[in-house]
Amino acid sequence: MKKQKKQGIGRLPDSELAIMQIIWEAKEPVGTGYLADILGREREWSRSTIQVLLARLEEKKFVAFQKKGRLKFYEPLVSQEVYRQSETRIFLEQFYHNSYKGLVTALVQEEKLSREDIQEIIEMIQADES
Repeated sequence: MKKQKKQGIGRLPDSELAIMQIIWEAKEPVGTGYLADILGREREWSRSTIQVLLARLEEKKFVAFQKKGRLKFYEPLVSQEVYRQSETRIFLEQFYHNSYKGLVTALVQEEKLSREDIQEIIEMIQADES
């Protein structure tokens, strides 16, 4: 994988994110044909739609390609973890005004966290403090 963009990565529309998720899961460069096979079944997208979205992802510096003959193989420039962290920060800012306590409170109140989840979080915080 090439150098990762750490600051200023933008949010991706769902269509571009769908492509990135396939590229991230592949763990190796993928061709347009591979993406078309998956997205043609899942979303009924044409190859030209996928190529337009890949071009946008290139412009945004999320992917780069290597040419092998006439074919392009795409690889991520931004890891899934870096993107996930960025999205989490944005979500926390927009919905909870940067309050981790507010986020956890909402999850607990809606019963989205089990007692085991809560215990794991406590252990992670305690381990981080040492």
